[in-house]
Amino acid sequence: MKRRILLLAITFTLVAAACSDDSSNNTPDATSADSSAADAGGDSSAAPGLWAVLVRGELAKSDVAQAKADHDAVAAAGETPAKAAGDIGHDALLGTTLLGTTENAFLGIDQWNDAANIEGFYSDPTFQQAFGALFKSPPQPEVFQHAASWHNWGNLAAGDGGDHYFVVVRGRLAESDAAKSQAAHDGIAAAGEPQAKALGDVAHVVFLGLKDPREFFAVDIWTSVDKLEAFYSDPTFQQAFGALFEGQPSVSVYRSTDWHQW
Repeated sequence: MKRRILLLAITFTLVAAACSDDSSNNTPDATSADSSAADAGGDSSAAPGLWAVLVRGELAKSDVAQAKADHDAVAAAGETPAKAAGDIGHDALLGTTLLGTTENAFLGIDQWNDAANIEGFYSDPTFQQAFGALFKSPPQPEVFQHAASWHNWGNLAAGDGGDHYFVVVRGRLAESDAAKSQAAHDGIAAAGEPQAKALGDVAHVVFLGLKDPREFFAVDIWTSVDKLEAFYSDPTFQQAFGALFEGQPSVSVYRSTDWHQW
């Protein structure tokens, strides 16, 4: 199995390199949601023109050390061509048991500064074979664009340099009017920011679906979990935040790792 993973990783390198060679030099314009972070009290350190690819799945191997070795072989082989294609960051995290999260479930978040190559990169059969071998069933990558004009603070690198935790929220927005959704979110986020920061929340970064902007994805990065569950379990917060969505959003907590990342 180890040899198969390595062979797939090498093949993936060649395919990804070919993908980057075919890339366009023209970066697509950001949507209006990315036009001005400062206008909404957001953090301009998360620059316009940022996309995120979210990958979640159950690892094929229950032995975390073996799963790490397999992941690192694929990630290390693909890092250079991935960067050439526009992948500027790869975070690899594992599930905790907090807020009902599945322990050691995999979370990968890749940050891209060019959306032109994303679909081709992840849909390539050779990449899918190499990456899919890490999981019990192949995960489906989800693509989002940073909503820079929404109320954000910090960025996805805010917890780097020490142990940290990603709180991932996924849900479909209840309101079809984007301006109304943003206003509702921003009111809640702005009101909760001081308390969240005081408890250890160093970043709140919002993304919307690339193809369907009602698909909501946000990451909050915490440097401590001491108050994390109490914060998200508070009935008042749950009622206000839950009203943003047409159904119950998923809230999961993942921990940082020493897996191959960039």
